[in-house]
Amino acid sequence: MENKKVIFQIKDLNHTIMRYSCENGVKKETLPTPAQMQIIHYICSKKGNKVYQRDIGFALNLRRATLSEILKTMERNKLISRVPDKTDTRIKQIILSENTKEKFNAVKQTLDETEKALLKNINKKDLEIFLKVISQMQENLKEERMDIC
Repeated sequence: MENKKVIFQIKDLNHTIMRYSCENGVKKETLPTPAQMQIIHYICSKKGNKVYQRDIGFALNLRRATLSEILKTMERNKLISRVPDKTDTRIKQIILSENTKEKFNAVKQTLDETEKALLKNINKKDLEIFLKVISQMQENLKEERMDIC
């Protein structure tokens, strides 16, 4: 294998995944951003339970300002609505629009197919090692950020 920087390998893999997904059913203009997809997935995983901005931020490790901007964009694009909580008006419940749920299910199906293609011919042990290495890379960067701040 060519001696290529890991960071570029990761970027290239992400680009290839997005291209494959777009070629296999997802229209790029209707595709929520990866951060939006994570938020939508998180809300869907709560199966009707109330979800607040702080829950999303904590679960996805997003800064308040970053999450706020993403949610503003999602609200502007009618992917979500923010409804004041009945007991505490300082917080707002995040609710997916019906259109978003439909769009997410279609995109999720394509992404599931993409993941299946991505993992084809990769044995379980190699996948476990890969996931362990990715996790360690994330930890390394977290630790570096802590040292800088």
